[in-house]
Amino acid sequence: MKNRILAIILVLTATVVTISAQTYTVYSVIGDAKLIQGKKAVPLEPRKQLSAQNRLIIDAESAITLLDEKRSKMYSFSIEGTYSVKDLVAKAGNKAKFVSRQYMSYLVKQLFSKGSSQMVHPNTYMQVTATSYRSSTNDSMLLSRIAQELPLEFGYTAEQQLCRSDNKLSSDLQVRFELISCDTGYELGNDVKANTSCYVRVHNETDEALYVNVLDIDDEGGKYLVLPVDEAATCSHLLVPPLSTVSFKSEPFIFTDDQMRETFILVATQDPVDFSILMNPISGGKGRVMKSGLYRKAYQIRE
Repeated sequence: MKNRILAIILVLTATVVTISAQTYTVYSVIGDAKLIQGKKAVPLEPRKQLSAQNRLIIDAESAITLLDEKRSKMYSFSIEGTYSVKDLVAKAGNKAKFVSRQYMSYLVKQLFSKGSSQMVHPNTYMQVTATSYRSSTNDSMLLSRIAQELPLEFGYTAEQQLCRSDNKLSSDLQVRFELISCDTGYELGNDVKANTSCYVRVHNETDEALYVNVLDIDDEGGKYLVLPVDEAATCSHLLVPPLSTVSFKSEPFIFTDDQMRETFILVATQDPVDFSILMNPISGGKGRVMKSGLYRKAYQIRE
């Protein structure tokens, strides 16, 4: 009997040690989040190793994503306040993203690689590295999904059709965005002064984390990808947690001084894609399409 009780105690002790030894890797931080260290709070940064007992401060409209390598899970949070990592993981519940062990290894490898923080705003088509873990098939499926929305009309490019307000866009995922003035902190109206500086605020109204970007198309057909892409197309910095609002304040942009109309299209996906493919002429195909979120807003630049 004593041996049995001792065995139970040893099992319970091992379980407690395992739980306390659980570690998480910070995959991405959008906005402002801090790690409490004693009496100080220091900025939370990608690659930081956290224990379940670590306490974090998450500011409004900010988000963090953690990797649990042991369980092959990805947790995304956007809950303003101060929490322990353990509490955040518990709150995530079944909303954690499961990934394969191979893909988890790939994410961690990319996170700690020298070029992991290298971001670019592509001005021409520049599809980045495609691997067996992030299939380039997803990219073409995304273009097919967008092109699916457009009527076939001779003399119009897909981009022109996409910008026409009389062409309604349907969305598989409930997402929306607005542009926020860097000077006032308020949402921009449809008429915008030239050289206005602003950033994107995204609302994910689904119960799963989504990857997002915003394509800007002007009257002359020029295109600009508002949020930069990373070399490996992991999209870690573009992951918006479920049922949350996130502001990309670290990626502001400025409207030109040309008096023209600019159309912004939010694109959201469940899996990472190479958003730089949107800089290529958009065209459809008869292949499969992927579930995507689309949302459009247009702005007129004034003097």
